Amino acid sequence: MENKTGKYLKYAIGEIVLVVIGILIALSINNWNDNRKNKLAESDYYCRILEDFQINEKLVNESLEGITNRIKISKKIILDLNKTPNNKSEILNDFLHALRQNVFVPSNITFEELTSSGNIKFITDIQLKNRLIEFNTFLENTLDLLKENRNELNKRMINFESATEFGMQEFDYLENELGKEIGQLLPSNEWTNNKNDKTFLKFQDNLVFLVAMYVRQKQHLYNLKVEMEEPIRLLKNKKCE
Repeated sequence: MENKTGKYLKYAIGEIVLVVIGILIALSINNWNDNRKNKLAESDYYCRILEDFQINEKLVNESLEGITNRIKISKKIILDLNKTPNNKSEILNDFLHALRQNVFVPSNITFEELTSSGNIKFITDIQLKNRLIEFNTFLENTLDLLKENRNELNKRMINFESATEFGMQEFDYLENELGKEIGQLLPSNEWTNNKNDKTFLKFQDNLVFLVAMYVRQKQHLYNLKVEMEEPIRLLKNKKCE
């Protein structure tokens, strides 16, 4: 009986050991699978974030090009304005082109997804994670500055006592819509050929202000472009799978 009991105990202990080993192996396999999935997710996020940065690089360059062109037009208007006689309608339509702005809207979908879902834990590279958080803060501040700039421009540029005295009806798109019959009923003031006219002086002042604000916009975008360089370099060192 003692021999049988001893055999049963050894057998039971052996079974328990096998079960424990099986559980440990299963846990190890699950952990390996989880780690593998996390690594794949991390690599995918790196690739997607890099793609967002590359899109933003292109958008910044396009915005800089557009602002540079508007500065060029604004400077041309100042020169044309000071030539007499000049063509008011041509000056006003150039002014309309100088005012048109494309709002810089960055691609930041992946980082927003990371933070809102809590998946930022997948980013195990602490240096890169911190740099992405810093960049996102810098990006938000830059967007706020650009928005304030645009709002100030809009307030300043449309602040004339009379739209018709200014000659808004001579903008091409509005002139075509109103037609000759209505156009003949509206006042016509050749203030662009009178350097002492208050509208002339205000308009010229606004043009200088316009150039100054565009230069400021370019500075904000250049700073953003510089801020992007390190995150892009760090992301390019990661392998996309």
